[in-house]
Amino acid sequence: MKKVSALKLPFYISDASFQLPDRLCASTWLEHIPFAFWLTEALKPKLFVELGTYFGASYFAFCQEIQRNRTDCKCYAIDTWKGDEHSGYYEDHVFHSVREHNQKKYPSFSTLIRSTFDDSIQYFEDATIDLLHIDGFHTYEEVKGDFGKWLPKLSSTAVVLFHDINVKEKDFGVYKLWEELKQEYRYFDFFHGYGLGVLAVGKTFPPALNDLFSLGAESKTTDFVRRYFSRLGSGINYLFLYEDQVRSTKQ
Repeated sequence: MKKVSALKLPFYISDASFQLPDRLCASTWLEHIPFAFWLTEALKPKLFVELGTYFGASYFAFCQEIQRNRTDCKCYAIDTWKGDEHSGYYEDHVFHSVREHNQKKYPSFSTLIRSTFDDSIQYFEDATIDLLHIDGFHTYEEVKGDFGKWLPKLSSTAVVLFHDINVKEKDFGVYKLWEELKQEYRYFDFFHGYGLGVLAVGKTFPPALNDLFSLGAESKTTDFVRRYFSRLGSGINYLFLYEDQVRSTKQ
């Protein structure tokens, strides 16, 4: 009897993407959580920094996969936890909620830095950050400044994420910077969930990420990867809406 060879799955399919997040809160980032799980498993960063955390939907997704995969990684969430003109301003209960979850789930490798992005740069050595998520104030000038200031801190395997690349209203300008960066770096972009840009700033990557960054801007595989993660992400969003409705009926 012939042995049945193991099924070789496409590079973008992994068990990590099918997890449910342990931090399910109102966020425009919910639909990107399955990709965050996949990316963290594929990249295995040693240092992850997030600029702009709010309630922590994105940040704790990365922490969750780092813990599940037993990756030797230090994580830092940087935010004033005061809000801004785009996200709205809020009271300290947001920070207290994030701090409580962090202390309960990830105290051994995750640190919250309540500070401006500029004031926090001093804490990080050059060429050390493997994964940087930029999700702060979304004007063109601010996000370009954030990227430029943190660029020296990025390692030779660094990936940078930009949220809201598909928002073209009010004074949002991430999409403008994204169009510029695409001319200089390898990349992959998603259009669902307000858009997520994945930028290959580093020079060397694990095979799965090389495969992702090697896809053309328009191809059948590119379109399928986008639809695959969009469908998984919509499931997370619907789960939040369902649980939110259940909570409302109990009140």
